[in-house]
Amino acid sequence: MLKMLIADDEYLVLESLKMIISKNIKDIDIVGTASSGREAIEKALGLKPDIVFIDIHMPGIDGIEAIRQIKQVNSDTVFVILTAYEYFDYAKEALNLGVFEYLLKPINKNKLIETINNISAEIYKKRANLIREIELRERMNKLIPSLEAQFISDKLFGTGMSKEMEFYESIFAMDLKHGYAMTVLFHDAENKNKEDNLKLNQQKQNFMEVFTAKFKSICPCLIGSPVSDRIIVYVPADEEEPDEFIRMKSIDIGKRVTEKLKGLTTIKYHIGIGRKYDIENFVKSCSEAYIAASKTNDQTVTHIEDADSSAGDIESYPIHKESVFSNSLLTANIKEAKEVFEEIFVWMINAHGEDIDKIKSKLIDLIFLAEKTLPYKLNELDKLKNTYVLNILKINGIDELRVQFKAYLSDLGLEIQKQKKSDEEGIIPAIIEYVNRNYANDISLNDVAKSVNLSYHYFSKIFKDEMGKSFTDYLTELRLEKSMKLLANPNLSIKEICQKIGYNDPNYYCKTFKKVTGMTPTEYRTFLNMGSERID
Repeated sequence: MLKMLIADDEYLVLESLKMIISKNIKDIDIVGTASSGREAIEKALGLKPDIVFIDIHMPGIDGIEAIRQIKQVNSDTVFVILTAYEYFDYAKEALNLGVFEYLLKPINKNKLIETINNISAEIYKKRANLIREIELRERMNKLIPSLEAQFISDKLFGTGMSKEMEFYESIFAMDLKHGYAMTVLFHDAENKNKEDNLKLNQQKQNFMEVFTAKFKSICPCLIGSPVSDRIIVYVPADEEEPDEFIRMKSIDIGKRVTEKLKGLTTIKYHIGIGRKYDIENFVKSCSEAYIAASKTNDQTVTHIEDADSSAGDIESYPIHKESVFSNSLLTANIKEAKEVFEEIFVWMINAHGEDIDKIKSKLIDLIFLAEKTLPYKLNELDKLKNTYVLNILKINGIDELRVQFKAYLSDLGLEIQKQKKSDEEGIIPAIIEYVNRNYANDISLNDVAKSVNLSYHYFSKIFKDEMGKSFTDYLTELRLEKSMKLLANPNLSIKEICQKIGYNDPNYYCKTFKKVTGMTPTEYRTFLNMGSERID
């Protein structure tokens, strides 16, 4: 339903218009009438009509001035001028103000209906277009973060194509050919405790949301998805601006971001900034930003040119990443292993530059590390190792080395999957046997994992995959099942039963028992006695 206001100082004209419209057009609601320009302005401001029919010649403020005043507040309002022949030239001036139509008095009924129908169609069309535009903008707003992360990933890992630059530049409405990287490095990003890791991941997600909003409010940029212990940002820069000016500007941006984040996050972080390069050297800027962020000093924001790039500091990076790499292999997560390898490879390029022999040496070290890391012997492991070591030694291109090592990881993943199927057939029975023998002791998931020579994480994964429940749930159910049998013996106290099934705290045992069975151990024992009495 569209709202209409009619302004005319002739009463008969007002009544005639109202009657024709009400009888012939269903989706028009005449919300008010006015007999002067001033009244028309006042009512239009309050009623906010979609359509205004207005006479040019009225007492006081004329129709043209009233249109000007109303359009300043309600720019979407559609105006139709009512005029006599002698005011035709005046009406033509109004058309220059964007008036939709003018109607000559006396007003023709068919012309009036046609005009209103045309206006209605135009308004509904604009509204439909606006809704589509809003929906498109909403979809784009949801898609933009993914596209930004894809851009960062493409440039970091060399997976994109040069012709895609035009696509990205049109989507982001930015010149992306030159710029610099900023790295937000999280402190204490790795925790052994699973609960702490979950808490940290939630903190990082919350940080990401706030950080993105604050950073984008300061300057145009592209922000990648969090990668293990960091967030990578690309800030486009003018090619003509001096490097020193860019350096000072980037530091100022970093400090402004940290200032805006104060009180909004508890996570500890450091921001490193790389030099400005063309986009083809994005990896180099990222490496510099990481090194700058890795410096332990009192400054939250550090530019690479202000960092002390000693060899010792650089050398510490792969050790940490190799630990993450190893854990990925332990859990058979080849996708994550490849992602971590890409980060290690970036460090290799930055640390060793064009010394390809040192890079080859590091890659071979990683292959031997993979062999030591795997919790079981692979039938084809030696063959894979020998084949890829020889391939790496023959290669003379850095990009070829990256491709070759990732191919090694892919083949390793296939071999792991084949071996898992055969190994798990014997592992699960061994696990069950161990638990059945030791459930009365204070055993942990780690104890059981060691008994079958598996890592903590890998054991947890395959146990849940095979048994359909976690190890903790399985052990709890087994202990409660054993306790139910012991409760049938009236000579055993609850405390004694508790100790016989591996629990030291009777209160914890009672709460767990009731949670699973719906009864306390005492109630269950009473229930058993009642059953035996009925049998007797």
